[in-house]
Amino acid sequence: MKNEERRQLFDEWADTYDGSVRSQVEFPFAGYDEVLGRVVALAKPRKGLRVLDLGVGTGLLAAAFASDGCRVTGVDFSARMIEKAKEKLPDVELVQADLMGEWPPELNRRFERIVSAYVFHEFTMGDKVRLLSKLALHHLSCTGRMVIGDVSFPDAAERDAAHREWGEPGPEPDPAWKAERWDEDEHYWVADDAMRALSGVGLRTSYRQVSFCGGVYVIEPVDRAKPWVREGAHIP
Repeated sequence: MKNEERRQLFDEWADTYDGSVRSQVEFPFAGYDEVLGRVVALAKPRKGLRVLDLGVGTGLLAAAFASDGCRVTGVDFSARMIEKAKEKLPDVELVQADLMGEWPPELNRRFERIVSAYVFHEFTMGDKVRLLSKLALHHLSCTGRMVIGDVSFPDAAERDAAHREWGEPGPEPDPAWKAERWDEDEHYWVADDAMRALSGVGLRTSYRQVSFCGGVYVIEPVDRAKPWVREGAHIP
């Protein structure tokens, strides 16, 4: 799916997004609220903490940080999602920008926490690593951490099992077969692969599985005294 088509999809989804993701008990949003809660807990919010929320959407994650007194900046490529977030959070700074594109000047600063929920599965592993490396180098404070919640599996075997369960049906599908939810254009995390790739560019990662298809990553520079992207490091 092209970027503009995906942007239109999220613009159209904005009005019903909250109810649709929070009501699901199956793939891909099983445990949605628990994943967001774990992101907040691992970020350890406090009053005045500078937080950047990537893919802020309608503001569900940002609202949790704002309620704890954090200074939240939210970024999203969907104008309609930004509008819905503004309705919830009139005092939060909201910026429309494509995470994989050129960022506007108002985002050229550092944050003590960079968080995200259910966004990074839109990106290939290589793009995930490039974006996280860029964030660590240019946008994370010297004592900061990144906390990412998303559709994720502990290893390839669990990912493949979910694909068999939620992917396309066989040539003679059972009439009762559930509607397809696995999006072949998305790139769901595999923790083993992600941790290995991020380690290769100088980022330490810990992972917690929250539901059968949702997990949370805590990502920090290995050596805060040096540039965080190792010169010449291979990015898959």
